[in-house]
Amino acid sequence: MNPGKWLRQQVDRGRLAWAGRFGEIRQPEKWVFILGCYNSGTTLLHDVLASLPQVAHLPREGQYCTDQLLVPSTVGLARAWALRPELFTLDDTAKGAADANRLQRQWCSMMSAADGKIYLEKSIPNAARIPWLDANFPNACFIGIVRNGYVVAEGIRRKAGRPLAQGARQWAVANKIMLRDLESVARARVISYEDFTQSPEHVIGELLEFLGLPPSQNMMQGSEWAIHGVKSSIRNMNHASLQRLSTQDKTIIEGEAAALLGRLGYLQTS
Repeated sequence: MNPGKWLRQQVDRGRLAWAGRFGEIRQPEKWVFILGCYNSGTTLLHDVLASLPQVAHLPREGQYCTDQLLVPSTVGLARAWALRPELFTLDDTAKGAADANRLQRQWCSMMSAADGKIYLEKSIPNAARIPWLDANFPNACFIGIVRNGYVVAEGIRRKAGRPLAQGARQWAVANKIMLRDLESVARARVISYEDFTQSPEHVIGELLEFLGLPPSQNMMQGSEWAIHGVKSSIRNMNHASLQRLSTQDKTIIEGEAAALLGRLGYLQTS
């Protein structure tokens, strides 16, 4: 290992250890968790909400800002946590798997603004931890986002080099768990990537109302966001991914995810 990288890792571990023991647990009005499968628009949604002055956020996904949550890439599951969901599942009765107080101390110590009304967090595997997060974070709110499963599976294959069937299984299992568990919590909303990109002002307006935040007029007009590493206005990018899929590719995806594709209105009939 590069000596510089090793030193940075040791410093990061030391900071997390200190924060986990001595950091202050703050009480924002709400903890807001963004959930969804990989390549579903979670980062874009996070960045839009994080741009609001009332919203504090972490410097990166919350799973990297703590030593309490398993990171998929450390167990060979990069972009594929739902292939082994039992490794990531937490519920409101789970004990010993994660220390909620330590986790809160670490996240609070890294929030962009200590006095933010809302603390915003996004980690893809948190779809497996919804009941546990709801039980341990006061006034927790959850926003799930779903996207066309063909597109997501193609993106996982392209970005992680995984077989198309694994990408489709990741999409299907992750969304089944997320949609099921969101029904068990008091404060949750589900949006689609397609609606978000077609009518961003409308969707964000509804989410602001859900979160008890004032309307933010014209916040989307003329704004650009980092989308796949490129600055762009919000737009639906499904078409390019769909064009990369052959008829055989689509059959493979449907073999893993046809039921949920149909339930969510994504199943292609031609």
